[in-house]
Amino acid sequence: MTTIPRAPQQRVEGELPLLMRATEALLLAAHDEKVVLATAVSLLGDHFGYGARYVLLYDKGTDELRLAEGAGTGADLPEVRSFRTKLGRGLTGICAQLRAIVNVGDVRKDPRYIGVVPECMSEICVPLLVRDELLGVLAVESPSEGAFGPRDEEVLTAFSQVTALALIHARADERRRKDVAELQAVNEVATAAASLDLDKSLRAAVEGFQRVTVSDSTAIYLWDEAEEHLTLGTLTYDARQYPPDYEQRVRELPLALGEGMVGWVAQHRKALMIDDVAKDPRPLAVTGVSLSSKAAIVVPLMAEERLFGVIRAVKMGVGSYTQDQFRFAQTLGSQVALLLAAAKAHREQSRRIVELSALHEVSRRLSDASRLGEVLSYVLDGAIGLTGAQGGLVWRLDDDDRFFLAASHDLPAERIRLHPPDHAQSVSRRILETGRPIRVADVQQLGSPSWSREVPHVHGFLGIPLRSEGRSYGTLLLVHSAVDYFRAEHERLLEVLAAQAAAAIARAEALEEAQRLAITDALTGLYNVRYFTGRLGDEIQRAERYGHEVALIIVDSDALKLVNDRSGHAAGNELLVALARTVRQQVRASDLVARFGGDEFVILQPETDVASARATAERIRAAAYAASDAAGVERSVSVGVAAYPAAAGDPDTLFRAADGALYAAKRAGKNRVEVAPAATGA
Repeated sequence: MTTIPRAPQQRVEGELPLLMRATEALLLAAHDEKVVLATAVSLLGDHFGYGARYVLLYDKGTDELRLAEGAGTGADLPEVRSFRTKLGRGLTGICAQLRAIVNVGDVRKDPRYIGVVPECMSEICVPLLVRDELLGVLAVESPSEGAFGPRDEEVLTAFSQVTALALIHARADERRRKDVAELQAVNEVATAAASLDLDKSLRAAVEGFQRVTVSDSTAIYLWDEAEEHLTLGTLTYDARQYPPDYEQRVRELPLALGEGMVGWVAQHRKALMIDDVAKDPRPLAVTGVSLSSKAAIVVPLMAEERLFGVIRAVKMGVGSYTQDQFRFAQTLGSQVALLLAAAKAHREQSRRIVELSALHEVSRRLSDASRLGEVLSYVLDGAIGLTGAQGGLVWRLDDDDRFFLAASHDLPAERIRLHPPDHAQSVSRRILETGRPIRVADVQQLGSPSWSREVPHVHGFLGIPLRSEGRSYGTLLLVHSAVDYFRAEHERLLEVLAAQAAAAIARAEALEEAQRLAITDALTGLYNVRYFTGRLGDEIQRAERYGHEVALIIVDSDALKLVNDRSGHAAGNELLVALARTVRQQVRASDLVARFGGDEFVILQPETDVASARATAERIRAAAYAASDAAGVERSVSVGVAAYPAAAGDPDTLFRAADGALYAAKRAGKNRVEVAPAATGA
């Protein structure tokens, strides 16, 4: 394909190669901070070809800039390699303090300059910023006076943004690798653990005690340290004296500390032998089971001063248990406690192995993911897999601190996204305000209309903040149909996952931002020449394949030179930004708008005939002319229009046709639209 005529070389040749190479090279290097810094300095040397280039990093603890990487004239001097400066001191310190470019054409005349390299005559310093967070400063020196102009400032601003994003990515990647290495090490050590059959062991204990003491009912309750209550572990009983559903009735009575005789023993860590249960105030009756004429032995299961549970036995007859049976119960209890301690350690270790393996797999996927959609999908899948949740969603925050639904799993996303939790009392707001998880037994009891209306079947709820380095990215919410489903260990797992997720989100956003910078114009935010060139060729091929038309509009400002001469380049830049905004407002969402260079803009309109394109061009011209600045300068534009295949048969010819129409408009007095004539034989 013939190369499309480009804007004047000085507009693009200094900018695009550096930014394209910087985006590619820095993203490839963004796994290691030192490599990022060395790559940045090398790219600056390739671009400027003279003087010295430095990267100084900001240390929050000392409030200093220190030289981290340098090359060029004088860079190897000891006083350069050890250079440090406070914010506000020297050109780099002032750049860092102001968060703004410092461009000095003759450092000999600037009292702020700290002279280290005698060959330096001019210097430009650019801050490394990510969302107003200062990372450091890029500095380039030249042996010539006035070496750096406005275009260098634009190029270095864009370059510094790409470098800062790569630096953030490298730091996050280094932290992630450290976490993965630690998880992997623990996982390898933990796989050597032995296995214990806890259920079989507990069953043998209650059956042995039941047989030796001739009890009617023997149970072992297990202490849930996280939830602070006792639940039935195992139970054996004489079916002739108890109802068929006796075990189910007991299981439905979780006991808190101090509740019933089992809860009292757990609270006081003291064994009891009760001769007459009916006359003791502590026992709790099970529905349909009489307490009269029964004795009981209740023993805490303790090991190393830690409570693991309670063994409880009951049998008919007041005073039916002997002291020997009581002592036996305590001896057996000690053995069961040791068993529970070992089993608990093994169970926790086994669970931890599974958890770490799952976290390791999620972490690996997050580390490999480069797109935000992939990251959120892996986060939700991982959270559901770790907790057994039946559904989940991720609320993200936009630039206005408002929530939007970023991902969901097995929930009515289209309905939920219509009710973002933006009000101050929402669960997501509370999660972000506290920075802590929120676990709710039944979310329907929160009184939120959206929950009861959109997902009436869910009850158990767990919400986790997504935060990294002090920044909130949103909330991760999980739900289950069972009431009080989620547990403290689920919180612990999700907090680990959420930390990795937030770092992965930050990394994905940085990559997307870097990719955006590679194809957009730094000043206007429009697409750049490189991206436009590729899309024009693609659209012509598509139009040729399907028999469509394609229109190309070129807009050129009539007022930029006058504004620059009268008010300076800053005002000229404001004019270009305003013109870019005007163009965007007058075209369709499907149209591609790009800054071609200098004061020229191009609009690519797929499936558009020349009449429709002319109407668009007239709207742009009229809107631009209507916007006069305070000084009375008319912001008129000249516009050229051409269409494929009427005026041209290939991208190069189409561009020349539109460019010719543009210059015809200029020659005809400006502030007008001209359309390229149909090509001969078209």
